[in-house]
Amino acid sequence: MLIHGFRTSNVSTRYLTVGRHTRTELSTVMVYKNGNKGSIVTKIPPLNPQSLDLTFLERTRALHVGGYLLIPSLWGKNIRRILRKASLEDTLTSLDPQMSATGRWTEAFNGVYERLHILLLDEEEAIRISQKKNVINAIQHLHRNGVQTIAVKAGHRGCVVSGGGKLHSVKGFKSQVVSTIGAGDAFDAAFIFGVLRKWPLLKVAEFSNLVASVSTTQLGCAPAIPRAEDLERRIPAYYGKHYRY
Repeated sequence: MLIHGFRTSNVSTRYLTVGRHTRTELSTVMVYKNGNKGSIVTKIPPLNPQSLDLTFLERTRALHVGGYLLIPSLWGKNIRRILRKASLEDTLTSLDPQMSATGRWTEAFNGVYERLHILLLDEEEAIRISQKKNVINAIQHLHRNGVQTIAVKAGHRGCVVSGGGKLHSVKGFKSQVVSTIGAGDAFDAAFIFGVLRKWPLLKVAEFSNLVASVSTTQLGCAPAIPRAEDLERRIPAYYGKHYRY
């Protein structure tokens, strides 16, 4: 099902690693009427980083590591090897830690920050990883450790983004929410897309808010999102006077 979905969306599966005898991780996500979510996650299959064919980076514009804290086998020298290869290929690197399943928040990032172009995370993750008391202090700490661009997602309230000496707090885009599952990943994809287009940071943030919001209007996330060009045209109508590119 997943492979078919990739192919119908014109996503290459050439470098997809498939374990024929590995049990698939299964997540059950419960969304409550107040908007909160609860998750039950089965054991995540082990990842053998040595089996990854890094030659794909020779033709890759961006490398995104999703769910990093959920994959301890990737920590340490393994992630550094991958990011070092990406750097040699002049590949944009980004990472979303997601919530720690082990309770360990900081050790996974030894030698990682300085090799990242973009760090995408939510408010709690930012505070726990940085061990600071608030989001602004967390952002400052992460910059000092080498991360170039940071986006802190705040759900319906929008996001805080920082990079190039500029910090923006950007309000969320309002929509009729059906399900918030996948909204964070939609934000990540939109943010990377905007950076690759070399948009100003503020525009990237507004576009990412919009894509994340639209993704919540249907079950399944991806089916709700139209073409990027269609969404880009909707930015000035919503953000009004703040649209100044």
